[in-house]
Amino acid sequence: MKPFYQKLAVAPTQSVLFYNEEKPHFTVQWHYHPEIEILFVVKSSGLCYVGDGIHRFTEGEISIIGENVPHWWKSDARYLDPNYTHGIKAQIIQFKKEIFDSNFINLPEMTAIKGLIGKSQRGIQFSGKCRKMLGDQIQKIFRLSGLRRITELIILLNMMANAEEYDYHSSIGYSRIVNSYDFSRFNIIHEYIIRNFAKPIKLEDIAAKANICPTAFCRYFKQQTGRTFVSFLNEIRIGYACKLMIEEKLPVSIACSESGFNNLAHFNKLFKRFFGMSPTEYLRSYHLREKPVMEYSKMGFLAQHE
Repeated sequence: MKPFYQKLAVAPTQSVLFYNEEKPHFTVQWHYHPEIEILFVVKSSGLCYVGDGIHRFTEGEISIIGENVPHWWKSDARYLDPNYTHGIKAQIIQFKKEIFDSNFINLPEMTAIKGLIGKSQRGIQFSGKCRKMLGDQIQKIFRLSGLRRITELIILLNMMANAEEYDYHSSIGYSRIVNSYDFSRFNIIHEYIIRNFAKPIKLEDIAAKANICPTAFCRYFKQQTGRTFVSFLNEIRIGYACKLMIEEKLPVSIACSESGFNNLAHFNKLFKRFFGMSPTEYLRSYHLREKPVMEYSKMGFLAQHE
């Protein structure tokens, strides 16, 4: 199922869109748009699809979704029942990253927000105590108007950027975006992985790209990403395989080989470790979008089971 492009109507007097959405259920299906989106679910529950990620959402859910990242908040079936009168309520903020010009976004004080915008390409969901603070800030923004909304939005983004309790919605491989590291050496490494992940990558070759020996490379890579090179590479490959199966509708075996795995059994084993289900079960959950699935966190999951 290909995501459809959603064009948002922006008034000439607006640079940021603010929606107070109250309706029987979420209506916009699998879609994407060039605007970054902040969504606060005040009232509703259901399944959330962002990139290759699936999880249940409930009241209080707060997420930031990057530009052109496909997503869908699908309300539970009871919200579709005409006799169910509760409905949903959500507060949504949408803006293009270009509202921060290059001079402003590169200010030292904006470093954290710049990193947040980069990380939002995987979609970020907030949890724990920070979610209450973020929800209060969003509600404050919706009580304001004009320039005060924009200044409080910057404060909200800074709060999100410094939050410690969060998970990513989708894998690195699906978004093909890595966390915002400002080290030129790591950018070279990441670019090499992205260009070559579907082929065998020798440790000696990628270490040479960083001009360090393989042992030092492994240590450096773990420091930068929090996981081993092998687990990081597998995450890239599995995310790309999901993209091929979801959007290109390729069979599991072909998606396996196209994403760099040469052993289907090994691919299935890693996939189940990563998602808690087989590729076939994952596709059934994703395409049918009928059965609730278990929550999971992708961040560092493979590294923990190396």
